[in-house]
Amino acid sequence: MFQINKSNTYLNGFNLYSKVTYEKLGRFKLVAWLLISFLAMVLQIVPSLLISFVIGAIIGVYAIVTGNISILEGQLYSNSAMMSWISLVLDTGSVILFFIFYTRVIEKRPFATIGLNQENKLKKYIKGALVAIGMQLFYFVAIIAFGWGEVVREPIYATSGIGTSAIPYVLLFLVGFMIQGASEEVVVRGWMMPVLCRYYKVPIAIIVSSLFFSFLHMGNPNVSDLALVNLALYGIFAALYAINDGGLWGIFAQHSVWNWFMGNVLGLPVSGMIIGNASIIETKLTGPDFITGGSFGPEGGILVTLIELIGIVYLCYSLRKKYSSD
Repeated sequence: MFQINKSNTYLNGFNLYSKVTYEKLGRFKLVAWLLISFLAMVLQIVPSLLISFVIGAIIGVYAIVTGNISILEGQLYSNSAMMSWISLVLDTGSVILFFIFYTRVIEKRPFATIGLNQENKLKKYIKGALVAIGMQLFYFVAIIAFGWGEVVREPIYATSGIGTSAIPYVLLFLVGFMIQGASEEVVVRGWMMPVLCRYYKVPIAIIVSSLFFSFLHMGNPNVSDLALVNLALYGIFAALYAINDGGLWGIFAQHSVWNWFMGNVLGLPVSGMIIGNASIIETKLTGPDFITGGSFGPEGGILVTLIELIGIVYLCYSLRKKYSSD
């Protein structure tokens, strides 16, 4: 078994630059992970709640001024790709902005120290995007080849657009998912993991942060036990990817394009949600749910379990050569 030396990774940025050390949390080492997880959740939820409050206030004022009370009943958001995009960008973008504020003002360190100080950022980003597309295509080809899915002409989820008519929305949601994927990585792999590494060895920090990542999705529609396992496995994969890559730019892209390609290109549910209602093709899942993921989407099936395990094994092999010592 090998140990990753955090001083050789981006994880050491917190120790080197943060003026806030969370020493009081460290006094309760056995529950420090729980307290740090709670803090991470608060830091993620607060900006989203503020944005929701502001949007609700604006809609309320507009409804009163115009007399259009139906807006208050949620009809403004019904089947609206544009409003889904705005909500996605505001909710997740506010999380990134909040962490920029928190790291600079509270921890008094540059935001880039969470893992953004990398060379060849664009190259790493493109590579991460290609990795995500390759993983998704592996899933797609498998379900088509074994008869567990089929491409259909009639929209299932793509009520806002399908095929060429969906291209403007698909490109728009690529931008939206670039923000969304980055926001989750900022919280879990950028902030939480390095803080946990102050008290625990890297493998423990990876496991705790990955369980936290899975926990964040427990309220998603149609979630299953296997889906939660897969989300935790993805957390492990993402953590290893970021460490192996020397920072977050590659996993920003892998996470974002994974969600985007799944939902807006292949027309499949993303973690139980249909975001944007527009896709290039529509894929109907016909195989057993435990294989395909069913209504939760690919992340709820054993095929994605296999894909993630292959990725984890490869990254462990790569890390053993790069960062480890016997």
